[in-house]
Amino acid sequence: MMNKIQFIFAKNRHDSSRVHPYFAEEAEAMRKLGLSVSIEPDEQAERLIYRGTMMWKETDYPQDSRYIQSWKEYISASLLSVYYPFIEDISIPTFFVDTLDNNTIEQIKQHQWDRVFIKNDIKSLWSIDEYASVWPDRSLEYMKEKFQVFPWNGKYAIRKFIEPNTFFNEDRYWVLNGRIYHRSNNIPDIVVEAAKRLSVLGSKYYVIDALPNMIVEVNPGESSDRYGDNPPELFAQWFKDAFCDNP
Repeated sequence: MMNKIQFIFAKNRHDSSRVHPYFAEEAEAMRKLGLSVSIEPDEQAERLIYRGTMMWKETDYPQDSRYIQSWKEYISASLLSVYYPFIEDISIPTFFVDTLDNNTIEQIKQHQWDRVFIKNDIKSLWSIDEYASVWPDRSLEYMKEKFQVFPWNGKYAIRKFIEPNTFFNEDRYWVLNGRIYHRSNNIPDIVVEAAKRLSVLGSKYYVIDALPNMIVEVNPGESSDRYGDNPPELFAQWFKDAFCDNP
């Protein structure tokens, strides 16, 4: 076991002896590199790194003290209202409210925005359709109802609307153990700057989603999609390089 690090993957919901199918390819790629991979920690492992589905409350996070980070780091890379102040001037203009009501509309007008994109601090309603989180295309009442399905009661992020086709140029950068990884090995200055600022949050692995001239959002490394254009073999090599070859 390299540096006695073990990678722990979420279990298959239908077969608790196997890795969750969503992570099966990357788990197998790590095994082929000689990394220790399992669904349960071994006693001899000194450090643990978790990969699993999205977590909504602290009790969801693995409790073993050997994990290289905790719920604190996970949620800091999840909540827009927590990490946004560090990247405000290089990200999408955003403000936050505790509830969606007429006061929210007044604040939108004060910003002189005609349309906004609204998240619940962690997730948007984009999975319904690309305009489900866009006001006034959808009413605030509609959004409040739809957001109730998510088990999170934090702030709402009100973001200046950007046309969806703009995000065709968005890309994902993995920040692992202080190093930034991308399949092209080309890391824009704005991503380097964002990672420098976000280091105060203490996360040892997370992702930065960015346009060429703007940071879109940050997400935790435990549950973030590696994206289909990042082959599992390359993804596994990044983790090996960051945590095993350069501890």
